[in-house]
Amino acid sequence: MLSLYKLYLSIPSLFLRKRTPTCASELSGDIKYLDKIPKHLAVMFWSDDIQEERLIEAAQLCCWAWCFGVKILSIYEPEGHLKEYTQLLQSHINIVSRKFITLEKILPTIRVTSPNSVSSPVGHETNQSDLIVNLISRSDGRARIVEATKSLTKDVLQEKIKYENVNIQELDRRLRISQIPEPQLLILFSSIIDLNGFPPWHIHLTEIFHVPINQKFSYSVFLQGLRKYSKCNQRFGK
Repeated sequence: MLSLYKLYLSIPSLFLRKRTPTCASELSGDIKYLDKIPKHLAVMFWSDDIQEERLIEAAQLCCWAWCFGVKILSIYEPEGHLKEYTQLLQSHINIVSRKFITLEKILPTIRVTSPNSVSSPVGHETNQSDLIVNLISRSDGRARIVEATKSLTKDVLQEKIKYENVNIQELDRRLRISQIPEPQLLILFSSIIDLNGFPPWHIHLTEIFHVPINQKFSYSVFLQGLRKYSKCNQRFGK
């Protein structure tokens, strides 16, 4: 029964085009049928091995996201290896965007950053960039817990908060305070739902999408995720 259910869930992917778009104009037909677009989209990185081919795929994803109107794209790779290739990913994005986005007089500014990078804070960058690509890993979640705990301890010592008011709810509130909003949609390019350490306070209102029989990165899964989000009831921020 479980295998039949997975097959049922994957039926829409059988009717989607298997092609990978080669230019932005090819996406217009898909975009116009979406009632809403997530301003912040998150994806789980789809490989344990950071090869050049994977970086090119990530660059393609960034171009698709910009074309659909996404403002922040968070790419979660648990071990943090993707962050080591920030500059190379930025170079691939610059190259791919020039080939992909051919009808724009001025190319969009797509900037790669990470929580611990030396660049300006993400909140500041979103005012200057058309798309922010935020690389995150499991360690960012641990760092956020340490930061929130220190902040809570300091406020207790300074009597800004009473000791009896220190509880899980207060810690959770501080964990969720961020320079960027939660993603409205998280896409998994895998056959199972495995968040693999993705900080839960970052996605407690996030729609999660995956295709049970899918095993790899593809435009069809990306599009299906956006279609599902477009049809779902808006819960973010409520």
